[in-house]
Amino acid sequence: MNRTSLSRLAGAAAVACLLSTASSAQPIRHDFLALDEGLSDVMHVNEANPKQNWLVHIGHALPRDMQLEGGGRLLISHDQGYGEYDIATGKLLKDVALYHDVSSARRLPNGDLILAGVDFDGKKLNRGHDPVGDPTGRHVLFVEYAPDGSVVKRATYVGDYLRLVRQTQKGTFLCACNTLFREADGNGNWIRDIPVEGFHHAWLALSLPNGDTLMSSGFGTSETDRKSGSSFMVEVDPSGAVLRKFGARDQVPARVHPYFYAMFQLLPNGDVVVANWHGHLGGHNYEGEQIVEYDPKGAIVWHWGDQAFVSSLQGVLVLDGLDTALLHDERNGIMEPLPAAEPGTGAGPR
Repeated sequence: MNRTSLSRLAGAAAVACLLSTASSAQPIRHDFLALDEGLSDVMHVNEANPKQNWLVHIGHALPRDMQLEGGGRLLISHDQGYGEYDIATGKLLKDVALYHDVSSARRLPNGDLILAGVDFDGKKLNRGHDPVGDPTGRHVLFVEYAPDGSVVKRATYVGDYLRLVRQTQKGTFLCACNTLFREADGNGNWIRDIPVEGFHHAWLALSLPNGDTLMSSGFGTSETDRKSGSSFMVEVDPSGAVLRKFGARDQVPARVHPYFYAMFQLLPNGDVVVANWHGHLGGHNYEGEQIVEYDPKGAIVWHWGDQAFVSSLQGVLVLDGLDTALLHDERNGIMEPLPAAEPGTGAGPR
């Protein structure tokens, strides 16, 4: 395992500052996990205790999803399947690389594992991360695996693009489908579409208890105009009407460069912490803020970056106050623990 110490991340190489106007407030110091898609690394950064920091090379392209699956383990997805890591040490505990075009991996309370992607266990029809060019075919695939690796359930959906998937309070799934989000019933049917102007390679949606949906736009307009285009975050009501839009280029300092908002987390205080990705492979170290935290009014209250170790972050998972011994998900918007199967059983293909 190629492992690098990140103790420097809380020192000169790290950038983590408070931009709040409240003079009496203490600087925010987060404990978080992050995915550097550019360099295919996963890392742990604890700003209050940098001795806990670590960085590990994943060894597979396109790491995208993360989840606390209990037992002190981190579940990540990558293009060929998924991996499990010890959160305390960064040790790789399990790596499954049987597939292609896997976009999301989610552990369920019963111990089963869902992998979601585009035709990931059959003939490869696309070029890796692009649509297959057949939006009317059933290329979006959900497969649920039991702990012994057997297939419990398989569902296919019309479409040829998928990124991250999150379960809702109703047991349905919000799915990132390029220019819109779609709600899936778990049985192969789309039951709702959530389009917003400017979505392109849209990344993640969370269902909120009040019925609203919080979403990251992916590129937004950045891919067609890298210099003046903009990614953004948006919240819509149950009818799809936009309630707030924040983090866009005309709402933030130029140094942020909101090129592509990817994985984000809604904190209990209403803040949103989002990974601001800037491109595949290396060389994106200085292109913009790598992680940004917005308060409910859209003001930046914290940001983080490390130009020495990081190229382009696509995933962030804030650990503050969370018990990593427990399974967590975001079906109620914020990250919360769920009853889980016995820790360490491990589900999915062997």
